[in-house]
Amino acid sequence: MKKNVMAVLAASLALGVALAKSGTGGFGGFGPTISMIDFSGLNDALSHQGFDRLGSMNWGMGGAGYAFVRNVVIGGSGSGGVQIVANDSVRCKVEFGGGQFEAGYVLFGNKHLIVAPVLGIGGAGYSITIEPTRGDVPNFDSLLSHPGRKSEVTCSQIALVPELMITVPVSFVGAQLKAGYNFMPGAPTWELSDGGSLNRGPRVAQGYPFLSLHIIFGGMGRQPESRN
Repeated sequence: MKKNVMAVLAASLALGVALAKSGTGGFGGFGPTISMIDFSGLNDALSHQGFDRLGSMNWGMGGAGYAFVRNVVIGGSGSGGVQIVANDSVRCKVEFGGGQFEAGYVLFGNKHLIVAPVLGIGGAGYSITIEPTRGDVPNFDSLLSHPGRKSEVTCSQIALVPELMITVPVSFVGAQLKAGYNFMPGAPTWELSDGGSLNRGPRVAQGYPFLSLHIIFGGMGRQPESRN
């Protein structure tokens, strides 16, 4: 999942830079993201085995790149986060995130403020890694007999991401605030790291709201026009 997020983000940044050279301007940047995710289904399964509970407030990091071509916004973003919980003998790492291409339209624009609704289409998902906290193995024969030291299951889905993006340019730097909802309408299909499938995976949220704040770098030429 991390590779997919980075691939989308790299392509989005490159697209934003290319379009900015022939358009109004462009920015790219990075910063923290906070997501509110309902982990109740996964927590129910974890609690049966004595694990700590996953929190609903999740901090992560992300990046984005956008070009402003007249009143059109085009680019993309990606973000991800992780939580780790454990019981007496097993550690469970839950990763979440996604990346998407985005397009929108400037509703209001001046020298130091640009407001635009944006719609993103891409992919998002979860990755769950389970491994023992006690890593010692008695001998090589034991390892050959019981090689399973780590299990990983993942699910990836198409995501639709409506957002409101507020960009505050200040010279060649600035800030960008985005509020949105990561919606994954499909039923998750869980896959094992060895290529198999998990017939009955944990219940996870098919959508969650998020808020991100990015420090951005770039520049604007002619300012986008406001639309009333």
